[in-house]
Amino acid sequence: MVDLIGGWLVGVTCTAMLVALAEGLVPAGAGRKICRLTGGLVLLLAMVQPVLKLDGDALTGALTRYRLDLEDQRQTLEEENSQVMQAIIEEQAGAYIQDKAQELGIDCQVEVTAQGEDYPIPQTVTIRGSLTAEQREALTRAIETDFAIPAQRQIYESGGTT
Repeated sequence: MVDLIGGWLVGVTCTAMLVALAEGLVPAGAGRKICRLTGGLVLLLAMVQPVLKLDGDALTGALTRYRLDLEDQRQTLEEENSQVMQAIIEEQAGAYIQDKAQELGIDCQVEVTAQGEDYPIPQTVTIRGSLTAEQREALTRAIETDFAIPAQRQIYESGGTT
C-alpha cells in the first residue's frame, strides 16, 4: 500500500514538473493558455490514474472480506461482553446475598449462577455453611424477595452434603 501511494506521488510530482517546464518554455499568449489547459488536464489524469486502474471485482471482494471480518469481530465482542456481564452479575449478586447473610448472623459462602440470552439474570444460588432451620428460612425468604429466586433453586450445602 505504501509502495502504491509512493509511486502515485512520484508520478504526480514528475507530471507537475513536466507541465511547469512546458509552460515555462511556451511564449506568452494564446499558446501558453492552451499549454496551461493541456497541462492541467494531464496533471488531473495523473492524479486520478489509480482510480481508473481499480479492479472492481477485487475491490468488491476486499470489501466483502472486510465486512465479514468486521461481523466476526462484532460477534466475538458481543459474546465476550455477555460473559463479562454474567460474571459481574454473579459476583455482585453473591456479594449482596453474602452481606444479607451476615446481617442475619449467618457465616456462609455464596455462589450465584446467572443465565439469560439478552441480559443474565440470577437463576440459582448455592449456599455453603452450617445454618439453623430459622437462619435457612430467613435467608431463603430474603433471596426470594430480593432476587425472585424460588426456594427450589436455592441449594444449601452443609459439610459437603446437600
